[in-house]
Amino acid sequence: MNSIYLTEDQKKQWHEEGYLILRQVLTSKEIEEVLTAVDEVIESYVQQSPNLQGNRFGAGAFTIIRAIERTHTLDPLTDHPNTFGTILSLMGPYLQIMGTQIYVRHPDKEQLMGFHTDAGPSLQRIHPHPNSLPLQFKIQFFLTDLTDKNSANFMCVPGSHKRPFSEYNSVNGKYPEGAIQVIAKAGDAVIFPWALWHGVGPNHTDTIRKSVTFRYGQMWSRPYDYDSLPDDVLSRMTPRRKRLFGFMGEDFHPTDYFKPKDQIEIICGDDWNLSFEN
Repeated sequence: MNSIYLTEDQKKQWHEEGYLILRQVLTSKEIEEVLTAVDEVIESYVQQSPNLQGNRFGAGAFTIIRAIERTHTLDPLTDHPNTFGTILSLMGPYLQIMGTQIYVRHPDKEQLMGFHTDAGPSLQRIHPHPNSLPLQFKIQFFLTDLTDKNSANFMCVPGSHKRPFSEYNSVNGKYPEGAIQVIAKAGDAVIFPWALWHGVGPNHTDTIRKSVTFRYGQMWSRPYDYDSLPDDVLSRMTPRRKRLFGFMGEDFHPTDYFKPKDQIEIICGDDWNLSFEN
C-alpha cells in the first residue's frame, strides 16, 4: 500500500475498523451543483418508474444505477482531488470504477436496509491477507446532513471486515453487536470495503437522505452495472476518467485489463506524485 495520502491514524483505522471518513471533501458550491443535478435525475427516474408513488422524488428507499450515464455533473467525483489520492493509496493504480449509484432514502421509522456485505455469498468467503490491496471498496459522498442519528445514516460494525458475515435480520431496531450510525455532514465521504458489515438506519426526520456512491475494484474485476459506457458519455471524459471506466483504447487486447503498460502514466499523470512498488 502506498501511504503518501494516508495519515498514521487513517492507516490504523482502515486496518482495524475497516472504514474511513473523509471530512468536507466537497465545497458548498460543489454540493449545490451535484445535488441539483441529482435531484433532476431522481425526478426523471421517478417519472419513468410507475411503482414509485409519492412526491417528485418518489417514495421509500431506492437506488438509481448507472448514474454516471444520467448526468455529467458526477464526472469530477470520480477522481476528485480531495479523495483520489486516498483511493489510490488504498487500492493502487490498477483500478477501475465498477458501478455508480444514487441513493434515495425517504423518511421511514424502520431500518431502511438490513446489514449485509457487498457482492453476495461468493465474495463473503474470500478474505485476503490483511496487508494485501482490497479487491473492492465503495466511496459514498453524502449530499444531505446526517448530523443526528436516525437520519437514514450509513451504519456499520467496525472491525467486522475481518470476520465472516452471518445473516442477520434486524428486529424491532436491534442491530448486530457493535453496530454504529455514522455521523456526517453534506460534503463528507465514507470509504469502506465489500467485507464490512453495513446497512442503513431508520429515517425519523422529514428529510430525504441523498448520496452518490462509486464502487472501485481491481481492474481485472468487471463492472457491476455496465459493460461499457456509451460513446457520448466517454467523449466528455478525460483520458484518466475514460480509463477508470474501463476504456482501453480502440485497439486494446483483452490482456490489457490485467497488465496495461500505460496504466500508471494515465492514472497518476503529472498531478500525482506517487510511486508504486511492483
